[in-house]
Amino acid sequence: MPHPLLRPPRLAALILLFATLFSGGCQLWSEPVRGARPPAATFGEYREIERDLEIRLGERIHYAYARLSLTPDSTRITITDEGGRLMVEMQYGQGRLNVKRTPYLPPEVSADDLIADLQLALWPLERLRAGLTPGWTLAADDEGRILRFNGATESRVDYQGDEPSSRPLPVYNARRDYLLILSPAAPGA
Repeated sequence: MPHPLLRPPRLAALILLFATLFSGGCQLWSEPVRGARPPAATFGEYREIERDLEIRLGERIHYAYARLSLTPDSTRITITDEGGRLMVEMQYGQGRLNVKRTPYLPPEVSADDLIADLQLALWPLERLRAGLTPGWTLAADDEGRILRFNGATESRVDYQGDEPSSRPLPVYNARRDYLLILSPAAPGA
């Protein structure tokens, strides 16, 4: 007569229990899975920011315009092409994120990455770090910022001087291989 724990119904339950524990335990030591870049926390103050954008994809350059409407509790980013057509719109607040992408954004560019690149360049460091999830790190010094996932560079900002808001600001997206250049918006834009 087999041991009471090894009878068919109990044996199946034990096998299921060990399989569940084993597979769950393996996930504790595995590296985080890369998902979309996490959105930064809200900006933390009232601000309206406008920037002219160049999105360089190899030899092609797409010109765009970004308007950021920021409050302590919400973020709204609108990006239009040079014809004024909506490319991307993002609204974030009260824990809800809504991103709208249109066909005017080049297919090689992720709407989430484009928004995250704008935030990487313009947001206060503590707000960026507040939105990081496991696997993501942000290094920053006087020369720029580097966002990494599991040690691999995702995006890099080069400040090229003391006052980054007054001159063109390059953001290189290593994952999608494009260069985004933010420039102060032309008057009357």
